[in-house]
Amino acid sequence: MRSVLKGVGYLTLTLFVCVGAVVCWLYFYTSDLPPVSQLAEFTGVSAGQTHLPFCNADERTVTVVPREKMGRYTVVSLIAAEGRPDSRSPYVAEFLRVEGQNSATYQLQLARNLTCTKSKELSRQFQELRLANAINRKFDQQDVITIFLNIVYLGPSVYGIEDAAKKYLGKEASDLTLEESAALVAMIRSPGVYSPKRHPDRAAQRRNAILDEMVLQGVVSRADADRAKSAQIRFLD
Repeated sequence: MRSVLKGVGYLTLTLFVCVGAVVCWLYFYTSDLPPVSQLAEFTGVSAGQTHLPFCNADERTVTVVPREKMGRYTVVSLIAAEGRPDSRSPYVAEFLRVEGQNSATYQLQLARNLTCTKSKELSRQFQELRLANAINRKFDQQDVITIFLNIVYLGPSVYGIEDAAKKYLGKEASDLTLEESAALVAMIRSPGVYSPKRHPDRAAQRRNAILDEMVLQGVVSRADADRAKSAQIRFLD
């Protein structure tokens, strides 16, 4: 009996040592990730510009737009398109998904936008998760969505909803209509695949699906959604 307990003790100790080694390796391996402190400027109450390092110190100037100036329908379009924010730790949310729950880990999407990668390598996924977890500790869900909409990639040299509104529609995000908000948010999943200029039919189908989901969520009426579906959006060349 004593020898069995001794063996279990050695096994437990070995397991803890292995886990500790993996944790230490992951910590040092991901030490070159973008600092989360760089995101603090996005929670200001006034618009402006900030320099944010992307993709290993490739710095870009990003327009900072507070939530109340993103347009009436932008945030609700995002939630209809990608899901409600998941407040759980990104580690838990990524590996313990709830069946049938329409939710999204925006912290992880934000981390991927900062690291500019969609790599499936396990090491890179751990890097993204560690950055996402740091974001989750520093910001609440509303701030995460605000930051995400400020820097999300929406086409070549287009970052954030404000930039997209100006370059595609010639207006500020605060002036976006229901159909325009849904159309821009539709591009988040894949700006090339759902580009209204290059693939108008595919883009319209995605936009209409978002509008239908907004009706199901009770944020717009069926009449408003149908009107938005039939509206002609004039995109700049």
